[in-house]
Amino acid sequence: MIPSLTDTRRFFRENDWRTILARMNARDTHPLIQFMKYGICGVGSLIVGQSIWLSLSVWVWPALDPDLPKEVRALHSTYNNLISFFFGNIFAYVTNSLWVFTPGRHHRVLEFFYFTLVSTLGFVIGLAVGPMLIQMYGIHTLLAQLLMITSSVMVNYVCRKFFVFKG
Repeated sequence: MIPSLTDTRRFFRENDWRTILARMNARDTHPLIQFMKYGICGVGSLIVGQSIWLSLSVWVWPALDPDLPKEVRALHSTYNNLISFFFGNIFAYVTNSLWVFTPGRHHRVLEFFYFTLVSTLGFVIGLAVGPMLIQMYGIHTLLAQLLMITSSVMVNYVCRKFFVFKG
């Protein structure tokens, strides 16, 4: 791992922006650069999904008001997450298949199905833990949301890299 980090650091230090961007856009890039690209797409997906979650949590099914009973906050947060998941997943699939991973291990429809299945697995784990933490420990909804995101990222990258796409 250390030689990989050293090589990656040297690559960024020794090359101009045009070369760096060309390498970033290549499909056969170094795994560390691929993970950076995955992270960029993940942040985009996070922004899409969490913007929708936050909007719904403020205006449709309130989930942030500490005066609401914790059971109501947990239920509303679950509704809002289910809706925002759909949009974040579509954004993540499009950006990952166009920029990060090499598609083609499976037919496009099957690939999207597997991608969504992996996303759903990470999401369900986080969705089960988030409301449980709110109800059992009374933690703030935003902290529960952060923990859900963290667990999803770890599961999703490994599964997408090795089971959904070609690499």
